[in-house]
Amino acid sequence: PTYLILSAGVSNAFLAGDLFNLYVGFEILLAASYVLLTLGGTGERIRAGSIYVIVALLSSIIFLVAIAITYAATGTINLAQLAQRLPEIDPGVSLAIQAMLLLAFGIKAAIFPLSSWLPDSYPTAPAPVTAVFAGLLTKVGVYAILRTQTLLFPEGRLDNVLMVLGILTMVIGILGAVTQNDIKRLLSFTLVSH
Repeated sequence: PTYLILSAGVSNAFLAGDLFNLYVGFEILLAASYVLLTLGGTGERIRAGSIYVIVALLSSIIFLVAIAITYAATGTINLAQLAQRLPEIDPGVSLAIQAMLLLAFGIKAAIFPLSSWLPDSYPTAPAPVTAVFAGLLTKVGVYAILRTQTLLFPEGRLDNVLMVLGILTMVIGILGAVTQNDIKRLLSFTLVSH
């Protein structure tokens, strides 16, 4: 049943037509992934799950504040309407919204330097759960970045910053993987790189 909830969260995030439903999809993912991460209830898993939840909640709060600012500035959170209204608002407010969305999704996508939570969280989970996490969780964050940046901010004011962070994420992830002895931690750093 937990895998079904995780699938529902991923599906909701991919099908969302507005920022709030995207937020709900991430929260469904958070609840299901915490259960899967702490499966077995060992102390190490509970600690890793707690760190994961704290980081995910921080990201969710930033995302929720970004949604509130977006609604206050544009009167909508529908992605199609936002694509039309965001160019009409104050450029400083638009940049703040873009930066907050990038920060929230960057944490979820484990972009360097916001990726320190991932290598400690994923290796403690059972192997099948780690495999599911590798294919889903951070990729939903990357999808959210791609979707919002290309649709809502086509002028690309933070594209160079995102490019530099992407390159750093790849390099730091691989360098971290090279230094690991444990296969699960090695795979976690490889996930950061990807």
